Amino acid sequence: MELLVLAPGAEWHPAAERAAAVLRGGGVVLLPAEGVYGLHALAADPKAVDKLLLLKPRAPEKRFIALIADPAEIGRWAKPSALALALAREHWPGALTLVLPASPAVPESLRSKEGTIALRCPGNPFLRGVVKAAGGIVLSTSANEPGEAPMVRPEGAIAERADLVVDQGTLLGEPSTVAAVEEDDVRVLREGAVRLSGRRT
Repeated sequence: MELLVLAPGAEWHPAAERAAAVLRGGGVVLLPAEGVYGLHALAADPKAVDKLLLLKPRAPEKRFIALIADPAEIGRWAKPSALALALAREHWPGALTLVLPASPAVPESLRSKEGTIALRCPGNPFLRGVVKAAGGIVLSTSANEPGEAPMVRPEGAIAERADLVVDQGTLLGEPSTVAAVEEDDVRVLREGAVRLSGRRT
């Protein structure tokens, strides 16, 4: 396991380039995300996805969150309604994950059984830089064991099994909000850092 420490205010671009290189090489990296640490792998690499599933098993019907580097990519990977586009404009880059109807460009491995994809353009500049440098969709999942609290420090068995760990200190512990948007309907699936006041159904 390789460890990189990002001190407050430190230049993060070299660490982002290194993390992206590990992703492109098929590795799984533990990175600071939106208030918690998460495991990440390059979506286009089946072996890396399998490695991610070994570290963080999940039910076959569940899909990982897909991270994109630019809010403008939403139309490439999803078929967003006007409301979804408005939410993306308001909160991206940021701690809002949107579950949207997947576009034809999304491979089956990234689609839920309902034909949706969970997309986020990260608010953490370092994580967004990693996704941009990786050159494709990066899968993300929380790094805690099932039933445990979100990981706010990059420590423990899961961290030790990652190929690279980037330590950005203790995080706030509040993950991204996850909201499913279809036409004018919004369902908050997980409460988090973004409050969608008046939009919960």
